[in-house]
This record gives sequence, C-alpha cells and structure tokens, in this order.
Amino acid sequence: MLKYVQDTKNDYVEFLKKLVSIRSYSGEEKELSECLVEAFKEIGVDEAFTDGVGNAVAIIRGTGEGPNIVLSGHMDIVPEGNVELWAPFKPYEPEIVDGKMYGRGTSDMKEGLAAVYCAMKAIMENVVKKGQRLSGDIVFCGVVQEEPAVMLGMKYFLEHTMAEHDIKCDVVYIAEPSNNNLTTGQRGKMELVVKTYGKCAHSSAPEEGINALEHMIPVLKAIFEKDGITLLEDAAGKTCLTVTNIEVKPGGTLSCIPDECEISIDRRFTPEQSDEDIIGEFEAIFAKLSAENPEFKATVEPRYFDMVSWTGYEEKARKWHPSWQMDRDNEYVVRAFKALNGIGQNPKEQYSKGGTDGSMTCAIHKIPTIIYSGGEGSVCHKEKEWVDIEEAVKGYEGYVAIIADLYGLDIALFD
Repeated sequence: MLKYVQDTKNDYVEFLKKLVSIRSYSGEEKELSECLVEAFKEIGVDEAFTDGVGNAVAIIRGTGEGPNIVLSGHMDIVPEGNVELWAPFKPYEPEIVDGKMYGRGTSDMKEGLAAVYCAMKAIMENVVKKGQRLSGDIVFCGVVQEEPAVMLGMKYFLEHTMAEHDIKCDVVYIAEPSNNNLTTGQRGKMELVVKTYGKCAHSSAPEEGINALEHMIPVLKAIFEKDGITLLEDAAGKTCLTVTNIEVKPGGTLSCIPDECEISIDRRFTPEQSDEDIIGEFEAIFAKLSAENPEFKATVEPRYFDMVSWTGYEEKARKWHPSWQMDRDNEYVVRAFKALNGIGQNPKEQYSKGGTDGSMTCAIHKIPTIIYSGGEGSVCHKEKEWVDIEEAVKGYEGYVAIIADLYGLDIALFD
C-alpha cells in the first residue's frame, strides 16, 4: 500500500465514522452537505460550496489544459428499518468489529465519499501545497436524493451548477460500492404506472358497477407470466420486471366497488430497448384485453414524483435510469485498469444490475463514466450494513492512483 495512504488510514476511518454518524435521509442531507463543504474548506481547496439543490461541491482548479474530472457520490441513505434487527449495533453509532465497520451508509456509500475526499486531500498535501498545479480541475460533487431513483442532485449539477461555476467535465468517477472492481455500465430501470378503470357501485350490488381491480387481474397475469413481455439478456444476465405496489380508489373500508386500480411496475431493460418499446408492450397487452372485453380500459405511463430538496428546490422528476455501457477500450477505462494494476490491485470489469447516477452522466449527457470504490455491494439497504475497512482503504488508495495517472504525477509522491 502507498505509504501516504497507510499513514493516513486512521484519518480515513475517523472521517468515515463522522459521515456515518450523520443521518442523511433523502431530502434531509443538509447536515452532511455542510459537513463535507467545511471539511474541504479546511484542506484548502479553491472552492467549496453548497449549490442550489443542496449538493456539496468542492474544486481544485488546474491550469485549464485538462482532463477535468468529477468525483461523485450520493449523500443520501435509505432508512435503517427495524433497529432491533441491527443488534448489537446501532445504525448511526458506527462500530468496528473484526475489521468491518457497521452502520447505515457504510458501504452505500459513505465509504466512497470518504475515499474521494481523502484522495483529494492527498493531492492537496502532496502536490498543490508543494507548488505544483494540475493540468485540469478535480471536482467533488456529493449529490442529494439519488436513492429515490430520480437523479435529482446529479441532474441539477450537470444542468445548472456546472455553468454557474465554470465547471468542465471530461470524465466522471462515481464512488458507488463496487468491491474495488470497475463497473463500466448498468442495466436500465424504468418505473411505470399502470391503471385500470371501472365504475363505482355499492358493494352490496357489485353487478351494478365495474370493478377496476378485477380488470387489473389479467394485466397482473400477463406481467407475472411474461406474456407479451420481452426480457433480454445483458452482461448481468436476464433482465426482469415486477410489481412493487397496488392500490384502489375509492379504497379503505368503504362499501364501494373501486373505479380505479393502480400498480407500480419496476422494469429493468437493456440498451437495445427504448422507452417506446417497453411502453408499447403494455399498450399491446391492453389492446388484446380490450378486444376480449369491451369494458376493459387501461393506461400506462412513466412514474414522476414532485421532488423537494432540503434547500427548497422543487422539480417534477422521472423515476428512470436509462441503460449505459462504456467501451472496454475507452481511454479512461484503460487508464483506470492501468493505474490500479500499478498499485497491485487486480480489478475485474463488471456491469451493474442496480441504478446509479451514471444514467444521468453517461446515458443522457454522454460523459464517460466509471464506478469504483471498496464498498460491499451485497449489503446495501440491509440491516447491519457494513464495509470492510481494508477494502475501503484500498478504494481510497485506488483513487489516489487513478488521479495520479490522469495528471502524469509520479506515484512515488505518495509512497
């Protein structure tokens, strides 16, 4: 391990503990954002601020030649669930047992935030403060509200913050948990809203109405039997879809036949499949059911949420992660493998089943994107979430090596 990283390992661990101890639900990231901005100010970066949506942003300015890189990660966490299932640990009182730190957000993804912070601190102490300027900018962006799968923070950063603060970007590294492998693509995700319609009546005379729930039954059957649904394969295996919620209106304990039934569908897809393809599958199912039953009526549309960030910024956001895939011979992918191999790491290339902000950076904005950190992907969103300290520190070391390679720095500066 690089000597500088080894010497600052305890600093990394303590900083990670500090981040984990801050409960930062989606929409409630204010304390964590301010903590990160203050930490970056203390190490002397050129700029550190909270942007309009609440993202924490920090910049080490270079000479303008490039490359300009963004190191990113989400600040929000999912709720801890039943705290009794965490025993003997507590979600926001991180403890280290047998080399693992336990706490909500340890792997997803405060270890990644800590890794890129410490890597930028390493650059400040070993390069910038010794009189050397980098050829390009290094930008940290801790984003808000990634967990709801709407990419609100990253969207705002790319579409507003970059222009407002003269930020340029040639490549994005996202410190999501990847077990110190290089994730170079991800499966697409789309949440759909399907509604069936009927006619209200008193439940003592159901024959006088049209039960929207009954009309949803053949739709559910088509979904679960994959009738009319095309599930393609990608690098992670066969794609999937499932139903995650169902409700009727009027509902509750009313003695009323519902005239509306709504389900939420989580649909995963490959780059070959467009929004029109996926929505078209359901429209075809509805057409078939309508031909069989003239009273059948249904609609399908993407899911949108009215999002409000902790700063009060509001936006109607789509719950959607388009699929993306980097070429193995892309310059930044090749150099990331080279840099990590150079410090004794042997990462594999992998493809993510889950959604990330890479959909916003790579699929939508066409910026080369790589996911990398020492977080443990298998424990995300679970009780007793943990991260292996040695693997997390390797992720920190990996970012030092990647940055050094990109800017032609002698790795001996950190050894």
